[in-house]
Amino acid sequence: MSRSDPPESAAEPAQEKGGRTRGKGLPAVGGASVVAAGASYLILFLAARALSPEENAQFLTFWAVLFLILGVIAGIINEFTRAVRTAATDIGRPAQGAAVFPLGLLIGCGGAVLIAASSPLWAPSILPDDTILLVAVLAVASIAYAGHCSLAGAAGGSQRWSLFAGLAASEAVLRLLLVVVVVLTVSTRVGLEAASAAGALTWLLILLFARSSRSAVRARADVGTAALLSNTGHAMLSAAATAALITGFPILLRLTTPLEQYAGAAPLILAISLTRAPIMIPLQAFQSVLISRFVGVTGTALVRAIALPAAALLALGGVGAVAAGLLGPWIMLVFGPAYVVAPLTMAALTFAGCLMAVLTVTGTACLARGAHTAYSVGWLTATAATFLLLLLPGSLESRVILSLVLGPVAGALIHLAALLTSTGRRKAETSAEEGIGR
Repeated sequence: MSRSDPPESAAEPAQEKGGRTRGKGLPAVGGASVVAAGASYLILFLAARALSPEENAQFLTFWAVLFLILGVIAGIINEFTRAVRTAATDIGRPAQGAAVFPLGLLIGCGGAVLIAASSPLWAPSILPDDTILLVAVLAVASIAYAGHCSLAGAAGGSQRWSLFAGLAASEAVLRLLLVVVVVLTVSTRVGLEAASAAGALTWLLILLFARSSRSAVRARADVGTAALLSNTGHAMLSAAATAALITGFPILLRLTTPLEQYAGAAPLILAISLTRAPIMIPLQAFQSVLISRFVGVTGTALVRAIALPAAALLALGGVGAVAAGLLGPWIMLVFGPAYVVAPLTMAALTFAGCLMAVLTVTGTACLARGAHTAYSVGWLTATAATFLLLLLPGSLESRVILSLVLGPVAGALIHLAALLTSTGRRKAETSAEEGIGR
């Protein structure tokens, strides 16, 4: 067995240095995902109640742009988790690769420059009001969230799950608290948008008060700076596609829908967010855990490791779709009498959310196996398919449902084909080596 494919005993040690069990903080990761989901729900509820439907459509668009950017930056977490974890499984060899934290901050600064430089091309049409101010807010959020993701990736790679969970939960809680303050004081759309972005600064407080975070900052990768930048580029490209499909979907919808029709899309956009959050927020919180566990798993063991969560997600999608069809329209009315969505639409959006979750699992497996190109191609295929399907004629609801169902399926098939091809090739190489040995 090569050094790049450590045995499971090496890839998953029972205990870390200092006596920390590897699973000790995993319940905290689950709890953090619940906190993050709850905070997002409350923010969307508060915005819907504090703003008119027209203003809320603008807020939801900014929310989509913000989390599209944060989602792209979040690719740092996945690659840094893989890089730090792989370095840790190289038994007897201290990590000699790049220091991950400063590199992550550098990437965030590059993102801020790109946002500011490209803003004349997109900001006036997507963020027509307070454009310059909101672009500045997004640029600062890019730098701040890069620090958050670098610290979270180092924590995930070293399996400091309590720290990882603390980062996720505290960011969501601070964002919610700031939004509550704005609602109780000025209650303006711009104030809500700035408060939503300010949660990305939470890691600075954790770095100041948590000793374990200062230790994670010193983590190093399994490769040098150039290779880590290249791999992180693949991860961020895929994260961009992920974010475009998940939090940034309203942007795709805005680009493919006449303005007068989009102005009345707030109920549908909100329904998409509400039906996805219960499955995608916890799954994204556990994505670093999946990467850590997929590292070093090969062959049929990897296929089984993917099949179990995928089957569970599809079963959950079926049950959730029925529940959403029955209860979803009533829940939507909590946000106001204008938020009317048909039962069939709520059911279809819920099942589509679980298909997105399956795509996330297959992509995570590709990344953990170092198949960065397949990881990127799968997500880009899903995004392209989704965008093209939105261009088809038909009602707003039908275009949205069709794109959110078939887009993720196309991407997941790309991932699975790459993984199965890799597994078949590895088996053939093993058989050839055994034949030579005989």
